[in-house]
This record gives sequence, structure tokens and C-alpha cells, in this order.
Amino acid sequence: MASHVIVKFITAAILIGSCYANYCDQSLCRRGPHVACNAPTQFGSACGQEPKFVKMDARMKNLLLKKHNELRAEIACGKHGFPQAARMPTLVWDDELAHIASFNARKCIFAHDKCRNTREFKFAGQNLAITAFAGYNFQAADRAENFTQEWFNEHKDCPKSYVDSYPMSHSGPQIGHFTQMANDRAWKMGCSMVHYKNGRVIKYYLVCNYSMTNMIEEPIYTRGSAGSKCQTGQNPQYRGLCSPREKVRSESYRG
Repeated sequence: MASHVIVKFITAAILIGSCYANYCDQSLCRRGPHVACNAPTQFGSACGQEPKFVKMDARMKNLLLKKHNELRAEIACGKHGFPQAARMPTLVWDDELAHIASFNARKCIFAHDKCRNTREFKFAGQNLAITAFAGYNFQAADRAENFTQEWFNEHKDCPKSYVDSYPMSHSGPQIGHFTQMANDRAWKMGCSMVHYKNGRVIKYYLVCNYSMTNMIEEPIYTRGSAGSKCQTGQNPQYRGLCSPREKVRSESYRG
């Protein structure tokens, strides 16, 4: 029996209840509607057969955070030819970012939403990945870890000069997933993942939202001795990252 796997990635420059914002508030979004504004709560027609959310339990959250932070620490410590990062926060989970990600994920359409901001995070970023396979028995955790590694692997095509100023345009292989992962103004993230079928083909679609996106002509992160500007000390588990208590301003330098 023939077997195949198809993986696609895309990146963007940008708890249910009363504790969340009114996502139809136009002040949240400068460009286009918010993905959660009057959004349907059921799965979209593109979701094929038997769509279901992958449960974002403690194990899945920890897996995604661990993989992200391990790879962020590599950049913070100056590996892969990149300069060290002076204040690279440890990413921590945010339930609201994950909740908002679910509105993209439940569409099962491999495309960025135009806005995913919150009251706290006005420049939220996003990474997407989808895989389709037949004849394999991949698990959600395996796919999530693989997606994250593939995003990071874009570092091979990212010019080191971009660290100091993210370009207006970039020609060549994708780098936006990597630069999103390496952004030192992102300190929170939340993800949603959907599993569904199209005939014999099984698909996983992962949406991860971050507290900050890449900003044109602004640094991806600030150079400096690894962890030298951390205000709460460094993380003993992830060398080079600031402690999980480190909170940074997820804002544009231009205000």
C-alpha cells in the first residue's frame, strides 16, 4: 500500500466566558475583522469527516512549550551562527491565545486570520502547520513536535542581519515561522489543533498564537550576552532564557 505524507506551513506578520474581550470591538484590530468576532462554534465544511479538537491537556501544553523553549534557548545562547540574545523570555501558556486559535483551527482551512489580538496583546502573531498522510499512524503529539521543529529549521535560510531589523520584504525560502519563534517580545503562546479525515487521508492542523508578531524594520531580538538583561534571573532549565517570571512588553517600539 502506498504511503505518503504532505506537510505545509504558513506564517503571519501579526477560556470561553466573560473574562474575555468583546472580540467585535474594532479597537482590537487595525486590519480586518477579528477571527473570534461572531464566529461559528461548530467545525467548518472543510473539516471533512470526524473532525475533533486535539485535547490541549497539560501534556500537550508542556510538549509545545518545552519544544519551543528548547529551540529558543539555542538562539539565545548564540547557536547556529546567530548572535546571543540579551533578554529572551521563557514562553508560558496563555489560555486566551489558545482559545482564539481554536476559531481558526475549527475552519480546517490552511490560511491566516486577519486579526487575533487581545486586550493585552495588540500585535499577536501566528504560526500555522498542516499535515496530510495515509498509511501511517502518526499521533498528535508527534505531529506537534515535528511542526515546531520544522518551523525552527527555517533558521538555515534566515540572514543574520534580520536580527537587527526585520525586512519589509524577503525573497527566498520561508523564514517567518523561525523569526516568530525567536521573537524576544513574545513571552506567551497558546495553540489549538484539529484532527480530521478526507477519505483515507488523515489530517492534523495546528494553529499557534503568540503575544507578539514580527514587526517590519524592528529587531527580532536584542543582541547581548545571553540573559544579561533578564530582570528576574535566568531559567535553570533552559540556559540563556529568562526565568518564567519574566514579563516583557509585547508592543511595537514605535508605539
